[in-house]
Amino acid sequence: MINNLISFTYKFIFTPKIYWSLQVLKKLNIQDVETKRVHQLDKLKKVLKTAFEQVPYYKNMNVSIDPNNFSYKDLQKIPVLTKDIIRTKSNELFNDSYSKMQKVRKNTSGGSTGEPLEFYQTKDQGICGTVNYFYALHLNGINFYDKSADLWGAERDMYNSNNQFNIKSLIHNKTTLNTFVLNDSIIAYYVKILNKKKPLFIKAYVHSLYDIAKYINKNSIKINFKPTIHCTTGPLYPEMRKEISKAFNFAYVYNFYGSREVSAIATEVKGLQGMYVMFDNVFVEILDDDNNPVKKGEEGEIVITTLNNFYMPLLRYKIGDRAVKGDDMEWGVLKMEKVIGRTLGVIYRNDGTKIDGQFFTTLFFNKKGIKSFQLIQKSISVLNLYIVKNKDYEESELESILKKINKELPHSQIHVIFADKINLTRTGKIMYVYSEIEK
Repeated sequence: MINNLISFTYKFIFTPKIYWSLQVLKKLNIQDVETKRVHQLDKLKKVLKTAFEQVPYYKNMNVSIDPNNFSYKDLQKIPVLTKDIIRTKSNELFNDSYSKMQKVRKNTSGGSTGEPLEFYQTKDQGICGTVNYFYALHLNGINFYDKSADLWGAERDMYNSNNQFNIKSLIHNKTTLNTFVLNDSIIAYYVKILNKKKPLFIKAYVHSLYDIAKYINKNSIKINFKPTIHCTTGPLYPEMRKEISKAFNFAYVYNFYGSREVSAIATEVKGLQGMYVMFDNVFVEILDDDNNPVKKGEEGEIVITTLNNFYMPLLRYKIGDRAVKGDDMEWGVLKMEKVIGRTLGVIYRNDGTKIDGQFFTTLFFNKKGIKSFQLIQKSISVLNLYIVKNKDYEESELESILKKINKELPHSQIHVIFADKINLTRTGKIMYVYSEIEK
């Protein structure tokens, strides 16, 4: 209890803007579409005004739009922003009139599907990202000051992290465990720490916690607490959710979607279906291959406009992920049925059709003899399948999986490569399924 009080007091005194902004959001009903739309539109007007008046890339764009009075059709006149455009025209995307340059910092995306992307964020954007993250906690029954554990793995984030006492762990009431590298002995050690700390809340890379959960369940280890579990940095597949929940006494597990570039994007909400857009932080669209809005229940690419970065605003940015639209909104989307994952999380057939990565993950998850896997499409007819075996491995189990893959990809060669581990991306993620074919 005393640790909760310390954490609350620290945030209340030293980060009052975060605290009071959170109180404003907590008063809004996540299911009240009209209130959210008005709140979001007010922010969108301000960022458009800044972009078209002070950012060269948008000032020089041959687009007629009145930031104070525009329709969604007007907004669609703004061409989508791609990673390649940001790389080649980054100097034109800065607000030359921005007055708080000392509060601007450079960051990079993870580069999980290719070359990392450099971009610039403001302190205000960072504050809003934190507020929206705390709002997601609130929507799932967690207070920002509750005892928590971070099971994290981005190499650049972890140099100074450990499980020992330090002042940050005290004031944030948090234990941080580095999951960038995991094996059975490390997992066993971390499980002991978690059982000792008994966090009310766990934030984790979904694949790292999935590995830990499999270890707990396989070895029938007793977990003496029941946390709320926040999973991020990848799709939370049904098999993963079930395994993780079971390991932690059938805990409530929810999916949160964010990114380095734009911070909080969407979250699942306790008691509700789908993923709700963090309307205070981003404006989201889901577009088809021709950049037209999809309808409810249809899948498309996620396109994001940042609402709190007035130095390097990103308008209609193709982030590289896909989702299924979950509402009937004409102005973008406020609810996603589900986030499917990276654009490269699909495998292409010869006829141009695509197979979603989830088809392949369901073939491998919960197989006794396969600890982990990765399927990479090198060309339209060649795939590399990396397999990490465990002591229960049986060739017949893999042969059964390969038959199912060959049925869907009859003209492809699948090269099976046994490995000691699956390499992580720069931010500690696993890309289970992706294609290197450029589309």
